Amino acid sequence: MRKKKNRYCIAGLALFAVCLTACGTTEAMQKEIELLAPVDAVVDMETVMYRDLYTMTTKDAELAPYTEELTFEASGTVSKLYVKLGSVVKKGELLAELEEEGVRSKASSALDQYLREKKNYVDTVKAVNKKLAGKLSAEEREWQELILAQAEELWQMQEPVLWNAWEEAREKLGKNTITAPFDGVVTACIGQNATVAAGQPAIALADTERVCITMGSYLPLSEIQNQERVYGIVNGKETELIYLDDLMEEESTYTYFGADDFNGAQIGDFVLICMVGNYHENVLSIPENAVYRDSNGTYVYLVEDGIRTKRDVILGYDDNVYVEIVEGLKEGDRVYVKN
Repeated sequence: MRKKKNRYCIAGLALFAVCLTACGTTEAMQKEIELLAPVDAVVDMETVMYRDLYTMTTKDAELAPYTEELTFEASGTVSKLYVKLGSVVKKGELLAELEEEGVRSKASSALDQYLREKKNYVDTVKAVNKKLAGKLSAEEREWQELILAQAEELWQMQEPVLWNAWEEAREKLGKNTITAPFDGVVTACIGQNATVAAGQPAIALADTERVCITMGSYLPLSEIQNQERVYGIVNGKETELIYLDDLMEEESTYTYFGADDFNGAQIGDFVLICMVGNYHENVLSIPENAVYRDSNGTYVYLVEDGIRTKRDVILGYDDNVYVEIVEGLKEGDRVYVKN
C-alpha cells in the first residue's frame, strides 16, 4: 500500500514539473509573438495629394534632310533614267522619262471610247426619230418615245464621265518626265525599264540645305494642335519644335519639325518626339494601383493609425498612372497601395 502511495506522489511531482515547463514555454512563445509586426500593419502607402495629370505619347524620329518622293503623273515603263543613288542634281534637271507610247495609247483609248458611245447615242436618236416620222400605232409610238428618252438619259450620265476621262488622259501627254524640284541628292531610285503606276514614288530627293526632324509617319496639324505641348529630346535636351506644315502634303509619309536649336545634333541622330495631351492641372489624385473594383463600384483602403479601412470613392480622369478622386478622400489622407 505504501509503494502504491509513493507511486502516486511521484506521478504528481512529475505532472507538476510538466505544468511548470509548459507554462514557461507559453510565456516564451508570447514574448516571441510580441516581437512580430501587428497583423494590420501596412507597408505600402501613398498620400492623397494634388497633381497635374496628363497623357504622354512618344514617337521616334531622326535629324535628317527634307526628302521629297517624286512621281510620274502617268503610268508606264521607265525608258530613260538619268540619275542613280547618290547623284547630286540641280533644280530643274531632268531625272527620268517614261515611254511616251503608253501615255498616248491611254489617251487615244479614252477618246475612242467617247466617240464610240457618242455615235451609238446619235445613231439611236436618228433611228427613233425616223420611225416617229412615219405611221405608227399609239402603242408603237409610245414604245419608240420611251427608247428615245432612255437613250437621252443614258447619254446625259455617260457624256461628262467619258469626256473627263479623255481630258485627264490628254493632260498627261508630254508629262511623262520627272524633274528635280530643288537642288539635292538622290537617296532612292527606281530601276531602268521598271513599270510604274501614276503617283507611285519613283525617285527620292533629299535637300541637304533644309535639315529638319523627320518622323516616319504622318500627323496632321489638327492632331498637333489638340496636344497641350509637343517637344523633342534632341541630343539629350528638351527642345521646342516647329511643325513644318508647308513641307507636307495631306497624305504625306512623313511629319517634319524644325527647331531654333538642334543642340549640336548631327544628321542621322535619334530624336524622341514627346506629345503631352489631356492635361488636368492640380487634380486631387492617388496612384492607379491603390484602387480596387468590384460589382458595387470602386474603393480604396484608407490607412488610419496603422489600420486599413475600406472607403468607397468616385473616380475622375485617369492617366494610367494616377487617377483623380472626385469624392471619398481628402488631401493628406493615406491609402494602401498594391504591389
